[in-house]
Amino acid sequence: MKSNDPPVRLDKWDFRILSEIQADGRISKSELARRVHLSTSACSERLRSLEASGLIEGFHARLSPALIGGVLFVMVEVVLDRHRLEDQRHFEAAIQDIPEILDCWAIGGRVDYLMRVASPSMAAYQKFMEGLLQAGLGIDQYYSLIVTKPVKSNSPIPPSVLQQP
Repeated sequence: MKSNDPPVRLDKWDFRILSEIQADGRISKSELARRVHLSTSACSERLRSLEASGLIEGFHARLSPALIGGVLFVMVEVVLDRHRLEDQRHFEAAIQDIPEILDCWAIGGRVDYLMRVASPSMAAYQKFMEGLLQAGLGIDQYYSLIVTKPVKSNSPIPPSVLQQP
């Protein structure tokens, strides 16, 4: 599902399923069915349908950077030198295959993009950014914001937002 695709039609059962699997992606289908008050077969079918629609993008493990050690996170504000649609598309396509860029959002305001970058050190981050600047992505300016400690991250979309309008 892409951001310009029409939204998937969901009912209260779908919203309940989505809320539960966000909280626990490893939940068994029978336990999920019990929690949302559906039969296991009906719940499994709905889950398959939600996955097939592209609404569920995947199931992932959340790692603890503090326990792994040696992971630097940097929020990077990027300003492109030109703002033509083809320049934006070029930048967006080019960053898709760069694993150090964990997230990237096109934003409005004084900058064009906000990226979350992971690096093993400040020196490695600087080398990474030098490589991005030399890659011909159209970056005019960038601003680095070093994450000093996580306060809240990887939060699921709350049920109050996951409901029918």
